[in-house]
Amino acid sequence: MERKVIVAGVGCCLVDRIYDHIDFSSEAFTSLMSRKPGDGGLWPGKLEFEEEVERFAGRKFASLLPSLTGGRQADKENIGGPCIVALIHAAQLTGDAAEVRFYGCRGDDEVGSHLHEALSRTPVNLSHYRIEPGAETASTVVLSDPDYDGGHGERTFVNTIGASWHYLPQEPDDDFYRADICVFGGTAIVPPIHEALDTMLAKARQQGALTVVNTVYDSLNERKNPHARWPLGSSDESYRQTDLLIVDKEEALRLSGQADIPGAVQCFMQLGTKAVLVTNGSRDVYLCAAGSPFGELPLTKLPVSEAVTAEIMRGHKGDSTGCGDNFAGGVIASLCWQKRESRRLLDLQDACRWGIVSGGYACFYYGGTFFETRPGEKLQLVEPLYKQYLEQTKASH
Repeated sequence: MERKVIVAGVGCCLVDRIYDHIDFSSEAFTSLMSRKPGDGGLWPGKLEFEEEVERFAGRKFASLLPSLTGGRQADKENIGGPCIVALIHAAQLTGDAAEVRFYGCRGDDEVGSHLHEALSRTPVNLSHYRIEPGAETASTVVLSDPDYDGGHGERTFVNTIGASWHYLPQEPDDDFYRADICVFGGTAIVPPIHEALDTMLAKARQQGALTVVNTVYDSLNERKNPHARWPLGSSDESYRQTDLLIVDKEEALRLSGQADIPGAVQCFMQLGTKAVLVTNGSRDVYLCAAGSPFGELPLTKLPVSEAVTAEIMRGHKGDSTGCGDNFAGGVIASLCWQKRESRRLLDLQDACRWGIVSGGYACFYYGGTFFETRPGEKLQLVEPLYKQYLEQTKASH
């Protein structure tokens, strides 16, 4: 019997309160839009903190929300967060081939209890997910406009960090660092972990783990200095200790200080990152690798899934919440399968293919997390898209 690949992830886990069909061109939304970088206003695709939105607007966010949503309750509350959503998807795809563990904390409030109950219905191991007494569970209001960007959709996020302030870099145990794959996801909204990324990544590397970093919009550092590169950890050593960096376009430009995606990728590679994937909404994904563990891959582009786009245009869509997180989860799942085969070099392009169809499938339901009715259900739904995508990309060559 083949041993399971161990995946250990640390980072963002929270409750998403999703409001669908929010018109980003409405007066209620545009009156709260950012006027300049770091001012705390809303912007499609970006995350801002509740207290910063309140400072920008001069009012409590609770009093602003009804004008944005028409006063209705959230359409859905779901598990959210770039780390946990990616891990859940990876666990659902890989099944018995992998054990996926999450390291983090929640508050001891009612929201946290509901979140833990929802997480217990997924295949992720929660043994290292603890309660922080007296703290509020992290949450995000997700405003979703499915008609934005020509019908491809976009979201705006307003986050409350809560208990995540209390999760410290010394908490992950030795088993975390001994995993086959160590994932650091959305750590910009788990500030103590984010500030220690360089040392944590180095420790994982020393234990032989494959290190994966998938990022989130860094509102804290955007506010501190909107004209400087965002830091990743306390130094650029984080890049040298990262085997695979997964970012979207906005994050890539702000982390690198470059004006375009190719320039950002070149910057990350020069800083020592072994491989980079850059998503760009409904547009091509950029990928690049240099040396082990992925081999040499010059800057390459892969298109989004035509099958997914066709379904969206036919009206088969939920919202775009969690597309990037599920992209990362699909990539991680592919890396698990490849690690299990003990490949000498990992195939970044195939991992990216699984990411593309996984992110695409997330458009077909509401929220980032899909709850399976039986083990293997998610794989059965995503795998046909992967096979269609193989045909699509074969034809494009």
